[in-house]
Amino acid sequence: MPRPSRIGRPSPLSVFGAVLTVAGAAMYALPEYSSALLALCAFAVAAVAAER
Repeated sequence: MPRPSRIGRPSPLSVFGAVLTVAGAAMYALPEYSSALLALCAFAVAAVAAER
């Protein structure tokens, strides 16, 4: 009988980090947008994504 896979949901910390990494790349690629507003929105999205 095969063992169940250990791959499950990603940890909240890795989700949080992934969202902030993507936001950082967007801030670098799109300097014409407000960095503070983009960072605040990314932090809020990362916090919500990590909770789920």
